[in-house]
Amino acid sequence: MVRKVVFWIHLISGLVAGAVIAVMSVTGVAIAFEEEILAWCDREVRRIEPASPGAGPLSLEQLRDKARGDRPDFDVDYIVVPRDANLAYELFAKREGPLYADPNTGTLRDSRAHGVHEVLHELEEWHRWLGMHGEGMATGKLITGICNLAFLLLCVTGLYLWFPRTWSGRALRPRLWLAGHYKGKAREFNWHNVFGLWSLPVLLMLAATAVVISFGWAHRLVFTLAGEEAPKSRNFGMMAVPPPQVPTPDAGAPRLPMDQLLARAQGEVPDWRTIGVRFPSDADVAKAAPVKLEVMRDDTMPSRAYVPVELDPFTGEVLQAVRFEDRSPGLRARVWIRFLHTGAGFGLTGKIVVTLATLASLILVYTGFALSWRRFAARRR
Repeated sequence: MVRKVVFWIHLISGLVAGAVIAVMSVTGVAIAFEEEILAWCDREVRRIEPASPGAGPLSLEQLRDKARGDRPDFDVDYIVVPRDANLAYELFAKREGPLYADPNTGTLRDSRAHGVHEVLHELEEWHRWLGMHGEGMATGKLITGICNLAFLLLCVTGLYLWFPRTWSGRALRPRLWLAGHYKGKAREFNWHNVFGLWSLPVLLMLAATAVVISFGWAHRLVFTLAGEEAPKSRNFGMMAVPPPQVPTPDAGAPRLPMDQLLARAQGEVPDWRTIGVRFPSDADVAKAAPVKLEVMRDDTMPSRAYVPVELDPFTGEVLQAVRFEDRSPGLRARVWIRFLHTGAGFGLTGKIVVTLATLASLILVYTGFALSWRRFAARRR
């Protein structure tokens, strides 16, 4: 009786959520490799020739002013400086960019990945809220969240149903290994059991992390278990920290050039990979706000690699530098959940493992629908 109840829970959950799970699986595979795809598209325009001996790069202010002169409609306010001397600097204007600049000559090159980025952005919208916009986004997010819960339920009930009634070699073999000679229903049952079993640990992790990402209550639960108050933001805004206070400068004290502040941040985080430099706005200058540089270390998880360094614009003193290891246990756990979901927590290998499991979920959706169709068609006959 228990097995029958679990079976019908599994069947109904699959029929209700199967199509949405398939959409999230297909789109998830593409957006998991977004960074690699965009880097490949711009692999040529990002490369530059190293500076000749004795020559140095333009200052950040010179590079910004030259880019503004060459592209008057591109008001540069943010520059990403790579550690690799063979890579161009990345220039941004508000949310526009990147525009690649040779720091030695100021030569500008346009990104070739804009079209691909738009496609990936569209896939991301389908993955998160089924491509809905405006007021429909909340509905789409609720649907995908419910289907993530259903996916988690499918994993748990599927594991229960996988166990055979009798533990014999004949019963276990088609549940453990693919059998090439099976046809029709037997083949679909074989595929459903084998792909389900071997992908289950990863799919269970994907479903559980998706629930945390989808629902505010699950997001808060992570912090509650750590004995902390959850931040309101459930995206990269979780990493925000209150800005420090700049000591009152001496009368007439000049602001340091951005290159000196950049060098100070490089010294503060020796293992830096890139540093994002945001030029202060007029309002920041007027209120003597700290200068914030966004340092990224060499790490597969952007949130773990991220170190916001805030400096005194008059003295270059480091007022604040928050590394991942300085974060609270709850926030570290929440960040891990985010990147376990994409596999990026374990680098390219993790992404490949997650992709293979995601492709297996498509086979599970297909075989689940096929087996259901056979069951209901047989009843109707």
